[in-house]
Amino acid sequence: MYESTTYQYFEDVNWGLLRLWGDRKNLDVLDVGCGFATTSQHIAERGNRVTGIESSAEAVAVARTRVTEVIHADLQRRDALGHRRFDVIIFADVLEHLAWPIGVLRGYLDLLKEGGSVIVSLPNVGLWSVRLNLLLGRFRYEETGVLDHTHLRFFTRRTAREMIEQAGLKIVRRTYNPGLVRPFVPLAKKLLGGGGDSHDPSALLESRPYKLYLKTIYPMERVLASAWPGALAFQMIFEARRT
Repeated sequence: MYESTTYQYFEDVNWGLLRLWGDRKNLDVLDVGCGFATTSQHIAERGNRVTGIESSAEAVAVARTRVTEVIHADLQRRDALGHRRFDVIIFADVLEHLAWPIGVLRGYLDLLKEGGSVIVSLPNVGLWSVRLNLLLGRFRYEETGVLDHTHLRFFTRRTAREMIEQAGLKIVRRTYNPGLVRPFVPLAKKLLGGGGDSHDPSALLESRPYKLYLKTIYPMERVLASAWPGALAFQMIFEARRT
């Protein structure tokens, strides 16, 4: 979800979500709060029909170059989608931006086809860096990450599961994105992306350090995070179906 033109948004691919997605194709997919459609673009390229809904005109303009259709509307107004139905509805790091995420999640279930699923990705407030700072008496919002200053709600693995289940869903699959290196990403984004008119949302993804990280450090991070996801996972990704 992209908040406003003053928000220093950076593109970031949710590799854990794509890993959970696998090779599924020929599905009707709704990406709620799609932003620049950085992740759902990969899903579209795998042979799926992706529709996004996004409130930022700037983000919509970019997303429309990447996925089948993008609707410019407040994502809390699902009536903008009419009576359409989807095989999969994605909430990729968007529910934490909402004051009442469970209500929005429940509302969109009316757009889910019989047998369809919902994929929810949330940042993990139990990440080691947040725990350490709280132990030291520090709680400070950041430009990006778990404590992104646009986040209104915070989730641990337990409370994330509880919200999904209270919405009337049963979790069937889950995975994580590691968070050992992630706390240092805000610094990297400042160094690579700049600010003001020179701000480049894709600067991090296109940088050599990031590509090298994906090939070398990221696989090792995943192994370590799987041993203690409650503290070492940056993002929690769940797939769920109606109970």
